[in-house]
Amino acid sequence: MKKLIAVLVPLTLALTACVSTNTTMGTTGMQSTTQQLGNTALKIAINAKCTTELNNTAAWQTATKLMTATQKQNIQSEICGCVSEKAPQSVTAVDLATAAIDPAARNTIVTNAVTKTINACVAEAVK
Repeated sequence: MKKLIAVLVPLTLALTACVSTNTTMGTTGMQSTTQQLGNTALKIAINAKCTTELNNTAAWQTATKLMTATQKQNIQSEICGCVSEKAPQSVTAVDLATAAIDPAARNTIVTNAVTKTINACVAEAVK
């Protein structure tokens, strides 16, 4: 997990540096491209963290004991997909900038974002 994040953030920053702007794109276009890349990297990290959290939760292990592997995977994909979509909404631009620089902060930001949204997404999936 940490290795994945350690690879994705520098890669995202490197790709952002390669983006060229033309006169019609301007600064606003560059900011939105950077934000999109940052959000994509964040969603990948959040999805990985969500999967880990679910698999390590005793309630999840008990609830999925009688499910087939396909059923378990489908529900896990639904829950973590929800978390990946909702969790970035709780991350500020300052958090994203900090996450790009500080690996410890990145882990904390991802963990907090998953923790804030996973229960709501589990509740949605169970309905």
